[in-house]
Amino acid sequence: TQTQFAQPAIGTMSMAQFKVLKKAGFQPNFAAGHSYGELTALWAADVYTDVTFLELSKTRGSAMSIANPKEDAGTMLAVKSSQEAVSQAIKGMNGVVIANVNSNNQVVLGGSTPAIRAAETALKAKGFSVVPLPVSAAFHTEFVKHAQAPFSAFVSKQKFNKPQIPVYANTTGEVYPDNLNSLKAILRNQILNPVLFKNQIENIHAAGGRIFVEFGPKGVLTNLVKNILKDKDHVAIAMNAN
Repeated sequence: TQTQFAQPAIGTMSMAQFKVLKKAGFQPNFAAGHSYGELTALWAADVYTDVTFLELSKTRGSAMSIANPKEDAGTMLAVKSSQEAVSQAIKGMNGVVIANVNSNNQVVLGGSTPAIRAAETALKAKGFSVVPLPVSAAFHTEFVKHAQAPFSAFVSKQKFNKPQIPVYANTTGEVYPDNLNSLKAILRNQILNPVLFKNQIENIHAAGGRIFVEFGPKGVLTNLVKNILKDKDHVAIAMNAN
């Protein structure tokens, strides 16, 4: 759960898997990631070099790990329901926001530890299935503002290139712009904004994407894709399913 280790490790593994498939002739038409994985997606689209990708990974992970131990870094709660139902259910719950829209029936909330604990109790009482997540902070909320400034400064200094394939952004669910100033602006603020993964996958499918290959540890995103596109033509494969 310590981001300074987890993020570079996930990135290195994803990079290695991607390179193996590329050597075998794999040619993706789209790229997308979930949270940290968006850095991998941009790298896969040749927005930056291997070295820059690894440096971005290290910088992001380290920045997100630096927090005042005396201050609450917040936490997160997965809710098994639709975005619409969860949005309605958390109305009036102070300090609780939607941080991820992962699938048709999985939404992740973020907020202060007391607020999320209260939300957990309240949502259980309303009949929702909830799971507290073992995270070091409430990612994609204002609780990681301390990480945004150093990561943003580092992004600003890097040499980026126009994406060679469409990359779908967490923040908007839409394709990253070709304009590099606009692209960097979205990436700089990505860790403060919700991850709209469901929207990304739906938009890729609408653009013609049918085969989804997950790079990295486990097969969490593959299962999310299968849920999002359950009634639509698609194939989803994880490189490291277990």
